[in-house]
Amino acid sequence: MQGWMIALIAVAAFIALVAIAFLAGALIFVHFILGRRKEFLERSKRKKGYSADKFGVDSAWFDTVAATTSQATISAYDGVKLGARIIRQSESTGRVAVLCHGYGATLGSTQVQAKMLYDRGFDVYMLALRGHKGSGGKVGMAWIDRFDLSRWVDRIIADYGENVQIALYGISMGGSTVISYMGMTPPPQVKCVVEDCGFSSQYEEYIACLKAAKLPKCAIYLFNVGVRLVHGYSLYDADITQFAKNMTAPALFFHGTADDFVPFELGQKLYESCASPEKSFIAVEGAGHGFAYATDKEKYIAAFTEFIDKHIEGSELVYMPDEQPAPEENVTAENTAEAPAEEPVEPPTAPLNN
Repeated sequence: MQGWMIALIAVAAFIALVAIAFLAGALIFVHFILGRRKEFLERSKRKKGYSADKFGVDSAWFDTVAATTSQATISAYDGVKLGARIIRQSESTGRVAVLCHGYGATLGSTQVQAKMLYDRGFDVYMLALRGHKGSGGKVGMAWIDRFDLSRWVDRIIADYGENVQIALYGISMGGSTVISYMGMTPPPQVKCVVEDCGFSSQYEEYIACLKAAKLPKCAIYLFNVGVRLVHGYSLYDADITQFAKNMTAPALFFHGTADDFVPFELGQKLYESCASPEKSFIAVEGAGHGFAYATDKEKYIAAFTEFIDKHIEGSELVYMPDEQPAPEENVTAENTAEAPAEEPVEPPTAPLNN
């Protein structure tokens, strides 16, 4: 065999190895970021001293509503099993709130908002987003979760009837989820949406995370290849603002000015792109990511409850903030079995670069 042929084969083999290494790296990158958020994040949070209390979350509240709490599951469009915790009123008021948590968090991280809404007479659906505890699949990062949210809303309308009133709430990734869903022409039963520290696009959010982690910006190309291979879409297409431009329902936005995970300007951009004729943006001074409520509870509660009461007919304070109905004495064994097992409540979000 002539020397030039050997050299050509060697070059081809080298290129093939580089290509294989690139694809393998892309898949590993995506698995690390969008894989199941389980023990890795839990260990990381413990190591960094994360505490639900810092976010204002009171996990003991779930014990007070255990008698009317149950679990539900549905199948997503791609067959992935999706779970939710449902906290019902003793008598239905025809008002339902749907809550979406953030990246790396459990559904229990939205306890604060769940309680505010439950106290105002809502049945509360706390969704476990795909790739997180309680649901299957890989993390959808809002772009895929919008379809899952659509399934839950359809299920609620089927169960409660055409006259049901639905309010949506989402924080971080969950905030971007509810906004993207609202731009997909939701049914008229969805009356309003509250968004808390969500991002304007996947590309901008990942760039911010790479910068915070002091990683080269070019790493986004590697990740984009992995996302295409695993999920079939490009990061450059996953723009939440394009859905915000289609919104018509009333919307309330919260964002902390000291947010170092989803930068404040990304929240502003999402708000500014929202086409809803009635919208408000609440900037919480000095609040980090997911800390808007904990940083200024009075401001947060006033804006949140005023917005809900204005746009959901019949919304009013049913239970005093520090009081909950006593568990029913005639709880059956079946109902008791449906109550979810106690689980640790995690903070709303966790950094992508843990």
